[in-house]
This record gives sequence, C-alpha cells and structure tokens, in this order.
Amino acid sequence: MERISLQTIIASEENRSLLLFLDGGPKRFEELIESLGKTEKQVFTNIELLRRWYLVTPENDVYRLTTLGELISEKLKPLLRIEEFMRAAEGYWLKINLDFIPPPLLKKLPHLNLCTVVRPNFHSIFDYNKDVHKKSLSSQSFFMVAAALHPNFADMYSDLIENGINILLIFDSSLFEKAKRDNHEWLQKIIKNERVSLYVCPEEMQLLSFKVTDSCLAMRLLSKDGTYDHKQLVCYTADAVDWGKELFEYYRQQSVLITDI
Repeated sequence: MERISLQTIIASEENRSLLLFLDGGPKRFEELIESLGKTEKQVFTNIELLRRWYLVTPENDVYRLTTLGELISEKLKPLLRIEEFMRAAEGYWLKINLDFIPPPLLKKLPHLNLCTVVRPNFHSIFDYNKDVHKKSLSSQSFFMVAAALHPNFADMYSDLIENGINILLIFDSSLFEKAKRDNHEWLQKIIKNERVSLYVCPEEMQLLSFKVTDSCLAMRLLSKDGTYDHKQLVCYTADAVDWGKELFEYYRQQSVLITDI
C-alpha cells in the first residue's frame, strides 16, 4: 500500500512535531500550519502521510490522533527527551565517551539536564574550579572517582580534612601506583585518617574524574577519541547529585578498600 515505511515517516521531524502537537488534543488545520511554521501544502502533505498510516484522522477541519497515533506519540516522547538532552549543554554529550556509565545509569542520564559546561581560559587551564571547591568545603561528604588528579590535589584534600568532611576516594590502579611513588607520605597520612576511605578500582576508567558533594556534581570526561580538552561539566541539581552518588557506588562495588601501603 505505502512505499514509505512507518519508520521513515516517524523519522521526519515535521511528522514527529505534528504527532506531538496533536497529542495535546484535536487541532484545526490552521493551528497545525501555525505550529509547524510551514506552508499549507507542506502541512497537508505531512497530514496525508500520517492519515494513510491511520495515525491521524480528520473530522471536518479538525484533526486528532487515532488510538495508534496516541500509542506512537507515547513511544516518541522519551526518545525525543533523550535527543533534546543530548543536544543540551552546547551539544557536550554528543562528543563524550559514555563507556564509563553502566547501562542502568545511562538510562538515567537525562537527569543531568541542567548542567553547565565550564571552559577555562588559556591562563587558567590548570586551575581548579574554585566554586566547586567552595561547595565541597560546605558539604558533609565528598565523593570522588579519579584516573588523574589536579596538581594541587594535596592542598585541596587537606582543606577538606581540616573542615571535618567525610571523604571517599576511588583511584584507578595506575593513579594509585603513581600516588604511592610520588606522594607516599601524603597517601599514607590520608589512609590513616578516620574520615578518609580510599579504594582502588582495578578496572580501566574511561574518564578523568568526577566528584560529588551534597549540592554539586562535577565531571572531567574524555571525548570519543580518548582526548581531554579541559572542559568541565558542573551540575547543581538534586537529581544530578543523586545520579553521581549512584555512579560512585557502582565503582565502589568494583573496588578494594586500602587500609595500608
């Protein structure tokens, strides 16, 4: 009957927009034209395609979704939310290697829908994020997973310890070995501190680091080609913090608690 498949029809942005617009209730033809911003001929062509697949039905000059159209519309909503999210934060997520996220949390990734991309200028590439550090100092707990550390990490953690904050750290095995070699005294000191728990994850991490405080999630991630361009993603919502703590717990379950070196 139709040479154009249903999959092809739904792949059209105009057709998806029509379905979702009609999901809000029956609309007059003039309303459809205004909603799409297209010509009468273009909208009529889209409507006819949807009507032939029994997704839309006309009643005089009013169009509404059929039962099948309502079903398709409901299936489209989560997909479009994901598409909208992936293009958020200046398209940041489209370029990022997401292999560090386990499947259950990957499904919850749209919870990070209000994040900000922080781009340090050339002269502050190696500076730490002072706003995130301030949030950390006012937090009860500080969680961090890292495959690399900031050059001033010892001072930063000393600030947290002095403020009586509970610190949970997960290093990958390479970072742990580097810390033992280059900062043995510091590493031994924090391991003996009752407020600090240090774990080592034997699995390779597909990220640089992420940290979670009571009110903030900050991530330094890798691009799809494995490089890092000094951008940082920062989120201040409760959903993002909860997501970050779940991700930390995922890595903690794979890691070993270090009690001595």
